[in-house]
Amino acid sequence: HYTGEAHRLHPEAMRMRSRFGVAADWPVTYGELEPFYLEAERVVGVAGPSADHHRPRSAPYPLPPHQPSFASQRLGQGFGKIGCSWTPNPLAALTRPYDGRPACNFCGGCLRGCSHRDKGSVDLTFLAKARGSGRCEIRTGQQVVALEAGTGDRVRGVRVVDGAGREQFVPARVVVVACGAIETPRLLLNSIGPGGESGLGNESGALGRHLTETLTWVSTGLHPDNLGSHRGHPVDSICWDFNRPDAVKGLPGGCRFGPSTAESDLVGPINHARRMVGGWGRQHVKKMRETFGHALSVAGIGESLPNDGTFVDLDPVREDAFGRPLARIHSRVDPVDIERLGFMREICNAALAASGVPEVLEQFSTYDIFSATHVAGTCRMGVKAEDSVVNRDLRSHRWKNLYVVDASVFPSSGGGESPALTINALAIRAGRYIASISA
Repeated sequence: HYTGEAHRLHPEAMRMRSRFGVAADWPVTYGELEPFYLEAERVVGVAGPSADHHRPRSAPYPLPPHQPSFASQRLGQGFGKIGCSWTPNPLAALTRPYDGRPACNFCGGCLRGCSHRDKGSVDLTFLAKARGSGRCEIRTGQQVVALEAGTGDRVRGVRVVDGAGREQFVPARVVVVACGAIETPRLLLNSIGPGGESGLGNESGALGRHLTETLTWVSTGLHPDNLGSHRGHPVDSICWDFNRPDAVKGLPGGCRFGPSTAESDLVGPINHARRMVGGWGRQHVKKMRETFGHALSVAGIGESLPNDGTFVDLDPVREDAFGRPLARIHSRVDPVDIERLGFMREICNAALAASGVPEVLEQFSTYDIFSATHVAGTCRMGVKAEDSVVNRDLRSHRWKNLYVVDASVFPSSGGGESPALTINALAIRAGRYIASISA
């Protein structure tokens, strides 16, 4: 359901501890990750601009960038009026046929899955290639409920329950966990046994800690002109001006801005009727006809700094169908987060006004709701086993054949970048490492 944003992290966002004394430094450098970014971009088919002044590149994007929709062009004019740039957003959505997939048809439905099959989601890219190799078996309708430790600091395998409730043990030479920043710590915390009394891989006590969430602000109004804002790629453009971690004075960590009409779920008539148009009966219908396609949203997404009140643990009461505790999410919005939200609000509202929107009709933020779109950090990677869960190769500091490969390993969230491409790059790098030591 992601919109296909394919961002590299800003190099400076990978050194938050050494530069600003917050979050943690990445134990791998941007230069080390760059060739794996390139490979990930080739596999998913990223369309991006010819120049990227924020993130050094050793080769161009595989595909040219998307042309902005009419609504995005109007927003671009607004951002220009307030002195900000507006550039094509790197997207895993095709601008021309690529690797057996068609070009994007700009239906705007990315968040509901891509029936056109041009978006570079994992089912059409990495997973399809794995299945095509003849060496990948996908077992559907089964859930891994626990990992089981063995001797010699190795994991024996996993316990799996099928749809009929039957449990079986699956032995494994190598175990790679990639369940995301909420379910990965839940699975490992539920894997209690000899050698893992507080959860497998939790020797440091850091498992589930350092959760970072999607720090976001969204503002929406109705433009006087019919912009057809329900059409086009939902996030075809972006403003990176404040993405550097020192770009906003007095606030460590950056943010970015982009169109958000689709991501605010305002491209269909039902939500437009519920949230943008008042009244009842004929007046309501008349207002709908006059305003549908006029909704214009801007969103800011920023650095989420870890704090001791934001983490994942096991719910002491609620369980799943197999009797395993569910994940419990704790979230605290700190003063620095509130300041960043305030800055993003100012930019969003100024850009809307400069784009011709006379009034902000709806605005909400992380202060109002918890958003799990970009969660990270609960299995932090690091150099020291005392304060992290996995090492620079994403292997458990203790368990010699256990790897975690998802956004839970991120030491910092970045200044609003979508995490998908970085997950891809880290996964390719980890795969190469596992293959090298297993040869």
